[in-house]
Order: sequence, then C-alpha cells, then structure tokens
Amino acid sequence: MIIAAAPLILAAAACFAFAFRKRLNVVGPFSLMTILAAFTLVAAMPADLTGALLDLELRVTDLGRLASLVILATLFLLVIDVWLDEPAYNFFPTALAVGATALGVLVVTAPLAIFGLLVLGLLVPVGSFTFQIQRNRSVEAASRHFSFVALGGCLGLGALALSASLPHEQPANTFVLLVVVLVVAFALLLAAIPFHTHAALLASEVPAAALALYFGVLVPTTFIAFAEILTLSGLLPAIVQVVKVQDLLHGIGLVSAVGGAFLASGAPDLRRLVVYSVISNLGSALVGMATLSGPGIIGALASVIVTGVSASGQLLAAGTLERRSAPDRPTARRAPMAALAFVVGGFAMIGAPPLLGFPGRFFMELIAYQFAPVTGAALVVATLLLIVGQLRAVVALFGAGVERWAIEPRPVAGMIGAAIFVALLVGGIQPAGFLGPIAAFADEFLKALRPL
Repeated sequence: MIIAAAPLILAAAACFAFAFRKRLNVVGPFSLMTILAAFTLVAAMPADLTGALLDLELRVTDLGRLASLVILATLFLLVIDVWLDEPAYNFFPTALAVGATALGVLVVTAPLAIFGLLVLGLLVPVGSFTFQIQRNRSVEAASRHFSFVALGGCLGLGALALSASLPHEQPANTFVLLVVVLVVAFALLLAAIPFHTHAALLASEVPAAALALYFGVLVPTTFIAFAEILTLSGLLPAIVQVVKVQDLLHGIGLVSAVGGAFLASGAPDLRRLVVYSVISNLGSALVGMATLSGPGIIGALASVIVTGVSASGQLLAAGTLERRSAPDRPTARRAPMAALAFVVGGFAMIGAPPLLGFPGRFFMELIAYQFAPVTGAALVVATLLLIVGQLRAVVALFGAGVERWAIEPRPVAGMIGAAIFVALLVGGIQPAGFLGPIAAFADEFLKALRPL
C-alpha cells in the first residue's frame, strides 16, 4: 500500500477537486498541496520497493521514480499556470486524475494493467476538458482523439491478452505478429506519423494547458510504458529472431522523426511548432529504441522525458502570447517574458548543449550512425529542420523588435519557462543523477532482450 499511496492520494484528490472545481481559490491551492504531498512520498520511497494491491504486483524502479518526480513537477507548474493565468476549473480534477494514472503506470508490473491504466489516462482529458460544446471544431478534435486512443487501446489490449494466454510453444511468427500489432497500437497512442492526423486539430482547438497536459505528461508516460511493456511481456526475444519487426519500429520512428521535423519547420503557429517537434523527437526516440542497444535505450528515454518538460513550457508560453496579442498574431511586444520562455524552451526541444536534452540526442544520433549511416544522417537532418522551425518562431516573435521592454502583468508562463530552463541547465551540467536511473532500466531491457 505504501507504493500505491501517491497515485491513490491523487485519485482521491481528483474526486474532491471535481466536486469543488468551480471554486478556483479552493481547488487551485488544494491541487498544488496534493501534488506536493505526492512528490514528497515518491521522493522518500527507496528503489526496488515492492508491494501488492488487488493482486497486482507493484514495484518502484529507478526509472519509475525519476519519471514520477518529473511528471509531478510538471503537473505542479501546469496547475500554477492555470490557477493564476488561465482559469479553467475542469483542468484541476483532470490534472490530478492524469497524475494518478501516470504514477500507476510507473509502479504496476503487469503489462495488461499498465496498458489499461495508460489508456484510461489518455481518455481522461477527452470528456472533462477537451470538449467545448460551443465550438464545433473542439468537439471534432476530441472525437478524433478519442477514436485514435480507443483504436490503439483495443489493438494493444488484444495483443497483450493473446501473448499472455498463448502457450510458449507457439510458432515464432505468432509472437512476431503480436509484437507488430503492439507497435502499431503504440504508434496510434503516440500520434506517430502517419497516425498523427488528429494532432494538428488538437493543436488548433484545445487550450494550451490541455495540450501541455497531453504532450508534456501523457505522451512521455506512453513512451515509457511502451518500453516497460516490451521488457515485462516477454516479447522482446521475438524481435531479435525476426529482423522485420525491428525494421517496422525503425521505419515508423524514422518517418516520424523526419516528417515531424518537416512539419515543424513550416508550422503556421507556435502551438503546431511544439506539437510537431514533439512528434519528431518521439520518432527519433523510436529509432533509438529500434537499435536495441544500451545507448539507444538511454538516449530515447532521456530525450522523451526532457521533450515533455520543454514542450510544457513552450505550450504555456504560446498560450500566454496568444491571449496577450489577440486578435493579432503573437508578438514579443505584448508578452516579452513569455516570448523568452518560448525561445529558451526551443533550445531544450532541439537538444542544444549544455542543456539536459543534449546527452539523449547525442546518444541517439551516435548509435543511429553505427546502426546505419543513412539513419544517422536522417536524424541529423531532423534536428536541423527543428532548428529552422524554432528560428522561424524567434523571427516571428521578435522580428518587429521591441521598442520598450515592459514585463507583462502576471508573467506566470515566463517564470515557469525560466524555472524549467534553470532545471535543465543544472541537469545538463550534472547529468549523472538523471541518466543513472535510465541506464539501470536499459540494463533490464537488454537482459529481457537476450535472456540467459
């Protein structure tokens, strides 16, 4: 029960927050205190702590604790922004519920339970926050998102259920087919290209804080869950036996990396730039995982976690710039602090040194060159295209110049962006504490890949 304390507290708090969601002065501080209490509990838990809840085996891993702390810190910042700068009463119970499911995903050890909690977390924002009945396109965006998650969830649950029930004496091709279905299911959940069509509509119609909750918290959690399920399900040896499965993961990742970067380089607005950059980084991470190597796994997970944090900061800044500059295009003259936060968030998104995103991107591109020179070159091209997209955003924000620097009222997004930048800078200078837990998981992944 100690292991499950943090997610259970968040789940109970989500119910309370839903009941009092219209009283912002109550639900805002309450949500912050709950997230802080969960953060303290997770930080105090030792690694490799085990337990059980409802016949489910639970375990605290180094990677799970690291990801949980990052997720809780991100949720804390998102709640602050919504409470102080973008009041939306449905956001508070949604954020707490998402936090509960994300922490549950990171401690449960049964693949089916992990996937079930993940799908639940992905569907929570649809009904409670994304729908805005007065705006038809918002309903369309939520419907498309629900459809993609539901389809991916059905495919993934079916593949995992069959892999758990079939005898091990089955032909290798049977398990290979299940792995292929599982990879496609996660490609749907991650909005990987070509399954990304709903992402553009979400970026246009969903409030910035909701986008940050999805792409900054849920998408990194989904990628980590993918790696955990592959490790725990016993399907990894099938990937080694048949190279075509590895090629499928490599192909989806490469298309997402380059395609997402192309879309980001010509993105018509700030939100789409961030969303397509996330898709590109996820594609690069899938390529890193497809190498089935220690550096590839470490680089993929490290890049995904940093991408989620930097995307949250950029999306909050984009939302502030839109509100301050409306009805005109976002400009730094109306919100200079938010504009600076967006720019420095872009440094982290492209993995620029000395920020914490650099080691992960370096590992992925290095191992990609060893895997295949064309693959390594493609990831470098993707990085260059992301740089082009971020530079276009800088020109759009600061191209007209700023005659007089005046900090906008309530520069919440700017201060959050500064806090994220400082954290990534400190982590980039001393990355051992961040990369160590990820390396421990990579060791488990490789042992499951080639069992003795």
